[in-house]
Amino acid sequence: MGFKSAINDLAKSLRRMIFVNMLVLTLIIPFVLLALGVETSKIALITATSGFILCAVNFLFISNYCVRKTEDTLTSSYESMQNDYLYDELTQVYNRRAGLIRLNEEFARAKRNNSTFSVAMVDADYFKKINDTYGHIAGDNILTHIAATLRAGLRECDVVIRYGGEEFLILLPETSSKTAAMPLDRLRSRLSKNKYAYQGYQIPVSISIGIATISALDDDPIQVVQRADNALYTAKKTGRNRVVYGQQNQDLRPALSHA
Repeated sequence: MGFKSAINDLAKSLRRMIFVNMLVLTLIIPFVLLALGVETSKIALITATSGFILCAVNFLFISNYCVRKTEDTLTSSYESMQNDYLYDELTQVYNRRAGLIRLNEEFARAKRNNSTFSVAMVDADYFKKINDTYGHIAGDNILTHIAATLRAGLRECDVVIRYGGEEFLILLPETSSKTAAMPLDRLRSRLSKNKYAYQGYQIPVSISIGIATISALDDDPIQVVQRADNALYTAKKTGRNRVVYGQQNQDLRPALSHA
């Protein structure tokens, strides 16, 4: 239920209470009093008193039920909208839009503090073949599996982003390329050594990774991402299932030996 629905429900509740109050005060109470033989002079006083009591009851009902219910609904709707804004629906890591905001923040922080900062581009190997062979649902499950493995194997301060399709971007604050290569290579190895079980199939899963680190010459975080993407291209071109890092001069070298 969204904001509009919650507000409409509250408005309907208020209209119903107003209608019931009018009905009670103008028809039911006077009719009952007349039937009981109450003096006409007292009917107005009793009706006014009843109206006051009904207003008090309405106030308590609105403040303690309707408004709280609406607040809860609006809060839940806001949290849902915020989740949709920040996170990729499939993999539950940052989506590209929110991820690029975090990229700019981390880049600016590294520049401001004169600290190191690395990014890694990750791509699922042979992903089209997996989709064609086992179906798109299997492919979705494998992307979720890769994202969960990356999140579980990295530090809390590291950020995993679904950059597009089968590509992920990882932000690694206070980390050089060589320092980042070791944990990323462990994750690469973990994925490649354990096939993914799906409907009786054992699907081989591997990833290629390109890493780049901020330099004094960078004035835009996309420059670092581009070097990581170039390194990823080299990793895929030279056999996949490996980690490669790119330096400022585009000297691309294997970050670690791989198995």
